[in-house]
Amino acid sequence: MKGVLFLVNGLGLGNSTRCHAIMQRLTEAGVSCSVATSGNGLWYFRQQPGIDEPVELGALHYGTSNSGKISGVRTILSLPEYLGTMRANGRIIEELTDKLRPAAIVTDSTYLRRRGRARDVPLVAVNNADVVHSLYQTYADRPASIRLQFHAVEEMDFLYHRFVPDVALSPCLTDAMNDPPSPYFRVGPIVRPACRPSATSGTPSRILVMLSGSKFGTPVHLQRTPAGCSVDIVGRSPPANNNVPPGCRYLGRVLNTPELAASAELLVVNGGFSAVSEAFVMRKPLIVIPVPNHAEQWVNARTICALGVGMMAREEDLESAIDTALANLESYRAAYARLPLAADGAAQSAERILKVIA
Repeated sequence: MKGVLFLVNGLGLGNSTRCHAIMQRLTEAGVSCSVATSGNGLWYFRQQPGIDEPVELGALHYGTSNSGKISGVRTILSLPEYLGTMRANGRIIEELTDKLRPAAIVTDSTYLRRRGRARDVPLVAVNNADVVHSLYQTYADRPASIRLQFHAVEEMDFLYHRFVPDVALSPCLTDAMNDPPSPYFRVGPIVRPACRPSATSGTPSRILVMLSGSKFGTPVHLQRTPAGCSVDIVGRSPPANNNVPPGCRYLGRVLNTPELAASAELLVVNGGFSAVSEAFVMRKPLIVIPVPNHAEQWVNARTICALGVGMMAREEDLESAIDTALANLESYRAAYARLPLAADGAAQSAERILKVIA
């Protein structure tokens, strides 16, 4: 049986969920999958049936300002630390490659120092930096606050995936964009199998707040809930003073969030592409709160606005944004009705990987 080794950045959960979706498709095709990851990825994959114990990698992360926000300057200054982590990870990956002898390596935001090949094994990346590169130039209203992070991180990510992997699988919400440059290969949104279209109608009764599991995720301290609605908050514990308004629940970490999302009329997410993709595929009206100073998350949020299926908001405006989104819910539902169903990016990605290892 041929095998594939997945290298998954575990800063948030999005990289893990979309790689797991591809892994499930490959397993159905008779390919064995192993995973090396970090942080939240370890928590996620250890709870998935049929997956061996993941190997732990060193984590790459953004530099942080004194206020706890992403800092482009400190990210640049942390470069020596990143290179040290990459060297240590490189040794782990080489040992794994010697042990497992995979037919291919698939990496999602885990970077190899050399020409992308550990022991001459083909390298496939999951990365849509080409989409960010293109749309950043398209949206003339981009804020100055994301400029440094875009040039210091997103553009470097784009260049890395232009020249290092053999194939870069690039998920995109719609098929309206131009074909990407080689070795990028455009696919639909990569989401878990449980993310099925489940559009709702009528008066909203349930809101799901499902924000990033990384340390940059938006804090949530609601003072009230909208009339007639309940609010479930995933990935957060109740405030220390236990001041929780009626109709609001803090659920902590949840493994299978699509089950919760299926019955919600409105989703609130940060701007990570996987979270946005899952909501989009499920055809749920959205409030997207991009992490401050993060260019990709702002681009993802801006794309949701351009498609008409949701709105963008700031962290400090969460409660008023919920009121605005509820007032515009029918407009978002109508926009989804005009859009075709999203392509199955997980199946397309698995098919492309099978061609690589054939």
